[in-house]
Amino acid sequence: MLGKFFECEADKNEKYYRFIQTKKEYPDDRRFPINEIVVCDHKINLEATDITQMGGFCLSTYEFIFRWLIRGDILCEVIIPENEKIYKTGSENGIYLAEKIILKNPQKMNDDLAMKLYLASKLPTESYFRAMTACAICGYMNTANKVCEDKVNQENIDKAILELEGFCQRRTKEKMIEDELARENVNKLYERLKNIKN
Repeated sequence: MLGKFFECEADKNEKYYRFIQTKKEYPDDRRFPINEIVVCDHKINLEATDITQMGGFCLSTYEFIFRWLIRGDILCEVIIPENEKIYKTGSENGIYLAEKIILKNPQKMNDDLAMKLYLASKLPTESYFRAMTACAICGYMNTANKVCEDKVNQENIDKAILELEGFCQRRTKEKMIEDELARENVNKLYERLKNIKN
């Protein structure tokens, strides 16, 4: 029986993706190896009553991985090892969980790849506002501006601003907006949103 956060056992042969970090250290100095089985620290808890208790590695599909680009500067394909399972959660953002993964075909993130992921994406509208802000933080300003142009309008501008502010507040606490360029990019995007509102 799957708990409230889980939809079904997913097809392990589908293509899955995950971002890994090389620019900034993980809190425990971890480095994820390529082409090796990686085991999660906390097993998947199918009976979780809080989203933080689900365990496993978060993965996504190509249509949804744009939402997660804040999580790293390398995009990897993910293989689920033989005899392992992967579960689809009920999230609108295409979240899957697996306990063991193999990372393959690492691609260095840049503005061009961010744009490619955006153009292939199928996210809920609010998730685009967060991803747009993530692009600004990461320095992918062509993509951030394209998302703004395509997705923000007079009807949703207040929500877009709230999402940017909330996203930045959390990332400031996580020390992801410490360098001057990231702050400058976020401020440019914020000013653009305020101009749309006015």
